[in-house]
Amino acid sequence: MTEPPASNTFGLFRWSALNPPADPTTSFAGKTVLITGANTGLGFEAALKFARLGASTLILGVRSLQRGETAQAEICKQTGYSEENIKLIALDMGEFSSIEAFVKELSTKTPQLDVVILNAGVAPVEYTLSAEGYEMTLQVNVISTAILAVLLLPLLRGTAVKTGSLPHLVIVGSTSHLNVTPEMLPLKEDDKLLDKVSSKSFFNANHQYAYSKLLVMYVMEGLLPLTRKPDGSPEVIVTTVCPGLCMSDLFRSFPFLTKIIWLVFMYFFSRTAEQGSRTIISGAALGADAHGQFWAHDRFFRYDIPSFNCARMISNYVTPQARSSSHQRPRQRSAKENMGRISRTHAG
Repeated sequence: MTEPPASNTFGLFRWSALNPPADPTTSFAGKTVLITGANTGLGFEAALKFARLGASTLILGVRSLQRGETAQAEICKQTGYSEENIKLIALDMGEFSSIEAFVKELSTKTPQLDVVILNAGVAPVEYTLSAEGYEMTLQVNVISTAILAVLLLPLLRGTAVKTGSLPHLVIVGSTSHLNVTPEMLPLKEDDKLLDKVSSKSFFNANHQYAYSKLLVMYVMEGLLPLTRKPDGSPEVIVTTVCPGLCMSDLFRSFPFLTKIIWLVFMYFFSRTAEQGSRTIISGAALGADAHGQFWAHDRFFRYDIPSFNCARMISNYVTPQARSSSHQRPRQRSAKENMGRISRTHAG
């Protein structure tokens, strides 16, 4: 496979469409796998692959149990997987109470969790507030993803002790975060980044998804010190993956005419959802060297850009022995606000 273009532009989209990732063959026999956003698109395709690769149990986090049941039946139909091995749990990433209820129910359904795929995401074209008062892209793609990841850590750690192997926490990200520059996030001295990105005056449908995926990189960085042993080695492998631009339901909220134009564009520049899901599966099969890495196009892909270097950022706010940071202001504030709100409200 040739190397992908250096810039995250149409050239990379076309290259990724012509160079899909390899279809993974790693066995997941004996593994319990959790996938959010699993009833459609990338999540559904990933569930199909995990079933074919022998996962012992699939747990699907779905907003609609009825649609989840449809997905469950289709997975069994296409793969011959036993319906008894698929568990459905309601999960609305727009509400904190639903996330907490989800984790509580999950703990009653399985004592083991080997692989977590945090795939649920949205890309609305209109400004919409969640039930929690945040812009919906920020709520689902960033804040709720971070909270769910933190709340799943005890079960993942327990699995590591029980099985002697390293569980995987995989967050679905995007190379679109590379398009975000400091100039796109101008902050005044008293601005709070999450509140700014969540505000109606700041909302821009062309950029909001990319902003959310940049913040997802911060979430991954913040999880790293929470998932390391005293010797520095991981007890849970945390990785962010990019499936590439894929034909999926992510853009279902687009207006009709925009959707037609977008479909024509996608025909030439996108992967299928099945091809994109390959990266999710392969990301869940990587070794300890994948901890804190960004996996895309069957390789560890660059993920830092000048002035938004993600290294050592959120850990400065979640570990008592962390040193003070001289990083630039946008990075500090996203770290402090994300993990501060999570720890104050949910970590206990």
